[in-house]
Amino acid sequence: MTELELLKSRRELVVLAANLQRATIVRRLERIEDNPARRLLGYAANVVRRPALMSLGAAAMRFAVRAYRRRSARTKH
Repeated sequence: MTELELLKSRRELVVLAANLQRATIVRRLERIEDNPARRLLGYAANVVRRPALMSLGAAAMRFAVRAYRRRSARTKH
């Protein structure tokens, strides 16, 4: 294998690694945007604006906080 071929193969590996990292970042960003706890928090914030549904909003908020704490506890270990 010549030095030029070696450099070309290394370049291909670097480009492949960069594409994989980009795909991973895109996937993680999509997961953050589609996070159900985040949606639930937005829903709870809308519900809290209406006094009749205050208790439902509080329950949704408790659920979201509990889910967030469980998830963050899993990622710490």
